[in-house]
Amino acid sequence: QEPCLWVVWSHIPARRTFTEPEINVEIAARHGFGDHVLIRRELVNHKLIGRTRDGRSYWRIEREPPAEARELIRRVAKG
Repeated sequence: QEPCLWVVWSHIPARRTFTEPEINVEIAARHGFGDHVLIRRELVNHKLIGRTRDGRSYWRIEREPPAEARELIRRVAKG
């Protein structure tokens, strides 16, 4: 599960703040799971995205993906 979250994370633009509807669009466009809210929550829980206490603003947390996730990100990018 976590390597897949890293793939979604890799598609979220860095150094940008999103509203909740905007981050939902970013996440929904990057998966076929069908539940962007669950994925958003897991991205927050895994500290891949941050959010304000009131949930109005979201941003990507810059981190180095682990090796397993880097390989998956690379493979997904190649198609």
